[in-house]
Amino acid sequence: MNLKKSAFTLLMTLMTVSTAACRTDNVNAPQVSADEMNKKLEEPAELTVFSLESPDGWNQKYGEYLKKKLPQYKITHISQTETSRLEHLLTSGTDIDLYITNARDVKQKFLPANAAFDMSDLVKTHKIDLSGFEPEGINQMKSPEGAGGLYGLPVSNYTMVMYYNKDIFDKFAVPYPKDGMTWDETYELAKKLTVNDGGKQYLGFWISPKHYLRTNQLSLALVDPKTNKASVTSEEWKLVFSTIFQRFSDNAAFRDRVNTRWLSHDAFSGSQELAMYVMQSSWLFSAQEALSKLNFDIVAMPTFKEKPNVGVQASYTYMGITSMSKKKDQAMEVIKQLTSEEYQTEMSKLGIMTSLQSEAVKKAYATSTMYKDKKLNMNAVFYNKIAPTAPITLYDEVVVEDGLEKTELRDIAKGLIDVNSGLRKAEEIANQVISAAN
Repeated sequence: MNLKKSAFTLLMTLMTVSTAACRTDNVNAPQVSADEMNKKLEEPAELTVFSLESPDGWNQKYGEYLKKKLPQYKITHISQTETSRLEHLLTSGTDIDLYITNARDVKQKFLPANAAFDMSDLVKTHKIDLSGFEPEGINQMKSPEGAGGLYGLPVSNYTMVMYYNKDIFDKFAVPYPKDGMTWDETYELAKKLTVNDGGKQYLGFWISPKHYLRTNQLSLALVDPKTNKASVTSEEWKLVFSTIFQRFSDNAAFRDRVNTRWLSHDAFSGSQELAMYVMQSSWLFSAQEALSKLNFDIVAMPTFKEKPNVGVQASYTYMGITSMSKKKDQAMEVIKQLTSEEYQTEMSKLGIMTSLQSEAVKKAYATSTMYKDKKLNMNAVFYNKIAPTAPITLYDEVVVEDGLEKTELRDIAKGLIDVNSGLRKAEEIANQVISAAN
């Protein structure tokens, strides 16, 4: 693992430049009347936004809409690159008013650099009704498990759903999956679809491991936030691995395949070996060229019988205001526009999952995409409840990448190690990497 590019090194860098992010007084401005505020918001202003979005992505998702709604504002967008990362902008004295990121980055990057700003008072001043959001969208940012304060409002989300190849189901006369299935029911379906036909080996089911581990349905922490040690040997983690990874791979044909070549997205969207595949809902659009060649549909992700209809944790994208911004009210007006039902409806039509509870916005999902006439079961995206947020720590990705996905999870799926031994070894590997970084 190259620690020079790791989150640990970044954290230390951000901490050393944190004073650069505090060039202005963060005390809230004096109370102003509604008329004074409206006049202030109508005046020309220049704002800068920092995000991972490409220039085209920024314009398509946010820029063009904001030009129409807030023509009095000149909004400059800075895309993160190798030479324009957060630490570079802070040390160079670049003024940033807004950022677009996730709760994990707020906690691990913006807060250590003193670049995040708690928007609680601004939300009240600008009369934004937080009850209109999905509750976990606010909780993931405010709770101690999340970032610990209202450092942003959610502008979008994505979840995980189960894709299935209708042609494979038809070929073997197996009924299609449906919303609300348990992992046990999915397992029974998968057995019927793990078939060798004419020399082609079909496999009933697989899942994208990394995406699932980060947002697991039981809201299990990857790292104990009190000790900063990997924490994946609990009975609950054993249940996850036994139910999803070990059981589905406990088949000679499956193990032959993964011992020869590990499964990836292409097994579903390319070679069409997989009958069912759990992956992010946003994959519908990022892989639409490949998926357009398939006769497929989606259903809600299977759930544990102990927690029916509970899906994965949310993956919200937030827009927040920086501590150094001198135009916090105008920045808040930008966020207000991007969390409005009007904007959320426009984005929902394009297949961007809303952060609002509005049924009307959800109903518009993907209605202006290539799938609009394919009658896909888009309700699957919203069928499950959002699982509570697990504690976010600096070392989560070490456990996912180094401890589990690269080695132990694969060895469990290949039948080379049992679940208990694999999870113990994963903890050891992750803790070694964490210890070396400190």
